[in-house]
Amino acid sequence: MSRNLALTRFEIRVDHPDDIDLVLSPLRNTLSTISSPAFSEFALNLESYPIGVYYFRLLSGERVWGEEWGLVDRDLNEMVYVMGRDIRLVVLLGAGGGDWSSKLGELVGSVFPLMNLRGLVSVEVAV
Repeated sequence: MSRNLALTRFEIRVDHPDDIDLVLSPLRNTLSTISSPAFSEFALNLESYPIGVYYFRLLSGERVWGEEWGLVDRDLNEMVYVMGRDIRLVVLLGAGGGDWSSKLGELVGSVFPLMNLRGLVSVEVAV
């Protein structure tokens, strides 16, 4: 990724709830190599997840997100500081997440508190 100077958005798609913790190490390694001056958005695509508040509460607990996602939050926050510009963190949900988007936004904000404090976390629902 260090040679891609035109990268504006980096998106990772996770299709199964059990796989979300598998992406952490490669994700952190990849984020650390992004040097594009145009980079402005990291998207976590969970569109294939069955969404509901109960289900997402499971995701927001340490069982799935764990402390490692706090490190991703810290890494992204550091990138914002070093690059001197906003880098949005977007969680993409499937159409079933529409009814829960405000609650899910709060939960995502609690998983990424540093980025949320900067106002750079959002939840988007597929139409």
